[in-house]
Amino acid sequence: MRSLSLSIAVLGLTVLAQLTFEVSAADTISYIGAVAEYYPVTNGTNGTTIATANANNYVTIIKTAWGYNADILVFPEDSLTTGMTYSDTNRTLYPSFGSVVPDAGLDIPCDNASTVVIEALKLISCAAKQYSIYVVVNVIEKENCTSTGTTSRPCPSDGYFFYNTNVVFNRTGGIVSRYRKFNLFAEPGINVTSSPENVTFTTDFNVTFGLIICNDILYKTPALSLVDDHNVTDIIFPARWFSELPYLTSIQTQSAWSYANNVNLLASGYNNPTTSNGGSGIHAGTSGKLVTLLSESAKNALLVARVPKVIDGVRSNVVSTTYPLTYEFSSTEITTLANITTVSQNAFYQDTLAPYATSVLPLTNGTTTTWLELCDRELCCSFYVNRTFSASSVNSSVNYYRYRTAVFNGVRSFAGTTTAGIQTCSVIACTNDTLASCGLRFNATETVVQPTVFNSVFVSGNFSKNSTTMQMPNSLTTDILPLNASDFTYNRVNISGSSLTNITYNLTIQSSNLYTFAIYGRNFSADELAVSSANVASSAVQLLRFSFTTSVFLAVIETLFVRSYL
Repeated sequence: MRSLSLSIAVLGLTVLAQLTFEVSAADTISYIGAVAEYYPVTNGTNGTTIATANANNYVTIIKTAWGYNADILVFPEDSLTTGMTYSDTNRTLYPSFGSVVPDAGLDIPCDNASTVVIEALKLISCAAKQYSIYVVVNVIEKENCTSTGTTSRPCPSDGYFFYNTNVVFNRTGGIVSRYRKFNLFAEPGINVTSSPENVTFTTDFNVTFGLIICNDILYKTPALSLVDDHNVTDIIFPARWFSELPYLTSIQTQSAWSYANNVNLLASGYNNPTTSNGGSGIHAGTSGKLVTLLSESAKNALLVARVPKVIDGVRSNVVSTTYPLTYEFSSTEITTLANITTVSQNAFYQDTLAPYATSVLPLTNGTTTTWLELCDRELCCSFYVNRTFSASSVNSSVNYYRYRTAVFNGVRSFAGTTTAGIQTCSVIACTNDTLASCGLRFNATETVVQPTVFNSVFVSGNFSKNSTTMQMPNSLTTDILPLNASDFTYNRVNISGSSLTNITYNLTIQSSNLYTFAIYGRNFSADELAVSSANVASSAVQLLRFSFTTSVFLAVIETLFVRSYL
């Protein structure tokens, strides 16, 4: 592995030498975006020392991004001021891990000997200036609240508000934007603002970016507000994402949200496979993913893509022979991977599926079509699944995925700290015939075959079209990557005389490695309600199951179902 990393590094340096250094102009139809997948330094109890060590690695990554002409570079959540133990009752370590962050436009830390920011942010400011690149970093921000008039909220006894904060540096090293995370995820002792902030900044290459952090992406504010109310077309998304099967792995979520909202998304992931962290990507709305990385092993990498601008509501058509690209840093360039604990694959979490209404998709030798309606708590979903199963591929020495349809219209827990309304119509994979095995995957050391080929999958449901819900086309393969945008169609049709919209999600390719195929939605009005239990009233109606050709199958669906909503 070391020799491979070094080879990649040498190749990267060769490419660097071939590029002409330039920045994107305001009137171009694209810009060069970059995101870092980073495994941070975490050892120690002195947060300032840890942050400086990580900042020195950031400078290495910034220099590499400059070599690839990146206009903007995004670093992950929690990977600069990191390693602190979160606590509601003991925040004694928080001050050394935090930094004061000046209001936007008031400071260029690189040029200011009396700057109030920590040394790590000063190093990043100088690197942004030296390499003429916009840089987005995530820090623990500390704000002194003992001064009279600082805030109308009660000041904690230690005299500080601590925020999970994005800081944006421009090409001169100046702080041009600051966003404080509102939707926390298992971060006791971290504060939030009195209301969500809709924070944007506009670059010299004429793109306005909105800022969100990790768990924000699953909430209405500020994420959807930036898109719907402020017409933001490009979103910055640092994350320390805890991937969960079958619906919420990192790149799966990034791709689904970007597509559903048709915005460019620059997602930078904190890397640590032992804790299910990792996954970075640059996505271009309904045009699909431009470049992604979800590694089973620990990694430091840079992802770069030519991102099409959205001009007057239309995404530009961009063709590039140089981008996208992924550069993996060698252990000599960034040393954080030395002597770490390794795992054979990511340690993903599993959703609790017991409250879901599910129905087994039988695997009968040959080609079978199932037409099924499945309901859970007033959400009814229709499924049309045509698949071919090869029984001869299966024996006692191999493993293979089974499948279920699954519907949920209820409330789940996020990390045991908050609850959220979920609505989904889905086809999901299971490692055996039990519901408890759904959302698991086989170990890397096991022999796995893929005897099931999905010829067609058509999922449909009627969802509320008001502002309290959001739906996304959610997909995953057994490689833990989402489908390409060209592999499916996703349509919404408002039902006349109703407050509902019919959503249809159609797989348009054959697939032998499907893991999740879902319309996955949030019901914000159910947030903070009690977690749903199993619903005995859930029902499944088997409408049709027999064998016929795929072309006849699709014709039947179009005639009997789709046209009824047009």
